[in-house]
Amino acid sequence: MCRQLCWNIFYIKKRGEMMNYIIEDMNIDNVEYYARVNALAWKQSYKGIVNDDFLELINTELEIQKTISNLKEGLNDSSRRFLLKYNDEYVGVLRVRKTKYDKYSECGELGALYLLDNVKGKGFGKILFNKAINELKEMNYDKMIIGCLSENPSNEFYKHMSGKFVDTNLLTLPNGQELIENLYYYEI
Repeated sequence: MCRQLCWNIFYIKKRGEMMNYIIEDMNIDNVEYYARVNALAWKQSYKGIVNDDFLELINTELEIQKTISNLKEGLNDSSRRFLLKYNDEYVGVLRVRKTKYDKYSECGELGALYLLDNVKGKGFGKILFNKAINELKEMNYDKMIIGCLSENPSNEFYKHMSGKFVDTNLLTLPNGQELIENLYYYEI
């Protein structure tokens, strides 16, 4: 099946305001935006959770260029990556894939769902979450697993989306910081 190379355009009405947004497949033309939004979203979302030095490091131009290079090399891997564009600005990223958690090898994984602070609370988290489910179904998964840092307020979102807490996982960042992830399971 040929995957759509350009964009899905959607409109939502939220609090009386018509909001238009686009979900784009990540490709060679927008990979830089994916890397930049991902890095900035980490800095905004994980302040006080992840070591500040690490958050500053991943937002340096050198690290962003390394990420862009890695993403370009991985354009043909089995992950599917998407960007959310709102008001002509990239404001969110999404990645789904075969899970990295050995214990849940039958599951697809929502590996990244990040939004910039200025669009949180507008309903885009739910939109990207549903996009993840649809993509994983296309990839022939009927189960999904999500890892969320235990101190991240997004745990409440994943519970609200009917996630069943099933496990914890020790995550070690490249700087050596160890964090606990809560794992949420979904039948999709």
